[in-house]
Amino acid sequence: MKLLDIKIFPINKNGWESDKLVFGDHFTQLYGPNGCGKTPLVQSIAYCLGFPSVFRNDIYNHCSHVELNVECHDEKINIKRVYSRDVDIEVIDSKGRRSNFYNEKDYSSFIFEKLGIKTTTLVSNNNSATYAYIASFLPIYYLDQDDGYSKLYHAPNNFIRDQFSEIMRMILRLPVKNSFDIKKSQLSAKQQLELLDKRVNTSALKLKFATQSANSISRNYNEILHEISSLEQELEALKSSGATHDDSLLALDRLVNSNRKEIRRLVDEIYEVESRTLGINNIVHEINVEIETLNLNEEARRVFLSFNEICGSSSCSLFSSSSDSYSKNLLYLKDQIKDLQRNADADKEKIDNLKLQKTQLETVVQGIIEERNKYTIKSEISALVDSISEIKNKIFSLQSQKDELDSLIKIENTHIDILKQRDIALEKYQSYTPNRESIPSILKIKSQLRELFIKWLNVIHTTNISFDITFKDDFIPVLGTEQVSQLKGSTKIRAVLAYHAALIELMAINSLLSFKVLILDTPKQHEIHNDDLNKYILQLKLLCQKYGIQVVFSTTEYRYIGDMDDIEWNPIYKGSEQLMFLRQPN
Repeated sequence: MKLLDIKIFPINKNGWESDKLVFGDHFTQLYGPNGCGKTPLVQSIAYCLGFPSVFRNDIYNHCSHVELNVECHDEKINIKRVYSRDVDIEVIDSKGRRSNFYNEKDYSSFIFEKLGIKTTTLVSNNNSATYAYIASFLPIYYLDQDDGYSKLYHAPNNFIRDQFSEIMRMILRLPVKNSFDIKKSQLSAKQQLELLDKRVNTSALKLKFATQSANSISRNYNEILHEISSLEQELEALKSSGATHDDSLLALDRLVNSNRKEIRRLVDEIYEVESRTLGINNIVHEINVEIETLNLNEEARRVFLSFNEICGSSSCSLFSSSSDSYSKNLLYLKDQIKDLQRNADADKEKIDNLKLQKTQLETVVQGIIEERNKYTIKSEISALVDSISEIKNKIFSLQSQKDELDSLIKIENTHIDILKQRDIALEKYQSYTPNRESIPSILKIKSQLRELFIKWLNVIHTTNISFDITFKDDFIPVLGTEQVSQLKGSTKIRAVLAYHAALIELMAINSLLSFKVLILDTPKQHEIHNDDLNKYILQLKLLCQKYGIQVVFSTTEYRYIGDMDDIEWNPIYKGSEQLMFLRQPN
């Protein structure tokens, strides 16, 4: 979703209003002194998206509604929300269709659908079924002035069990932590996994047959394309007017040379594989010698055990470690021989295949040479026709090989897609088991989040904290032994800013950023040095450039100097004491 523009409308002729304010492609900076009306504008953005912002009475008394235009998947949407303590939202899509919403649940479902975010039935704090609302989702992307910097995640209501974890899992497309319909979900996940297991097996079998069929093709895809192109050029040259008898013979000579070049390549490959096979045989012989040595050592051990003077007790363990070592080494060496033998068998099959290709090419070359010898006594037209026929046959043969490789590539890609689906289904099924915390995708996300959090803590120059970061309750960082909630002053604000930037970058890296907006409503800038804040903003700018993210930043002291992709909004209307963002009647 991309923000396009916003406008606040007056409640009557004596009401307050704004101009249509256009968002920047990257940064939108609201710059002005305290009390000029920055916060109502920033609040109104989140308000239109479904956040239950609470405004001062002046806004309810003087403003009718706010309209936010956004773009979602190339579709422009107009969102109109009445300034009220109740939900009253009208949405008009690009085709002029109107939808009205009067409760958070329906509007949240609408927004989630537009963002492509799947929701599921979760468990509430009182063990009943519930769903995530947009108000639970937006605090990841929107830090309000009052409470947004007091903790890592501040939602208007925490009614979902493990709410922050569930929202993060929803955004990152991870399995839910507490499913209300766990038994039903587990059964469904198991059935889906079994179905995908069958599809993987079927796909693997198709891939095996396709690979075996393509093994007879000695050249790679690009080489085949190049030769087809060369032969087609040769064919066009022969078809063009002016082709002589010598040109026809020359075309056949090129075919002979091309095939002989391929034969030489096959001979080299056969020699290389035969050399490897010989090396494998030598290694197997050496391993057998080592096995024989182990057997002799074991025989010697048994002879020693037969002497009562050396080991008279029936429970003697003098040679127990030697016996254990013998068994392990023998098993290891035999496993090595099996692996080597499998490789040797595969090489033998490959050699037979290569020799067959070589024989076939030699037959083709011999046939072309014989035809060429006949052409020397044929008429010019007859030789030309026969040359064209030979080249067409060669092109047809190469095209067949290309089609076979195309089919193999398609089957490989399909197999990879099915494997990915199967992995996702497996993780979903594992999420309903006791060891769900060790799901690989969650471990990977935590590892990435840790690295990015450290990066952003350094960017904004956060000191006096431990970078030995672990996580509790999935995604809540613990800095050594401290949680972010234990930090004070500018250190906490820096940690909160760093964490949300890390989340945005994490989602962008993993192509999970369906809502490409970060809204920062005036952090307490007097507690953060301007140089540190500037480094943070400039690093965010790099994310904007790389991933198409929009940042809305409200500021009173620090001022970011942007480029053509950034916009600064300033108060321009005369107020009783200073310039204001909202126009007030005289």
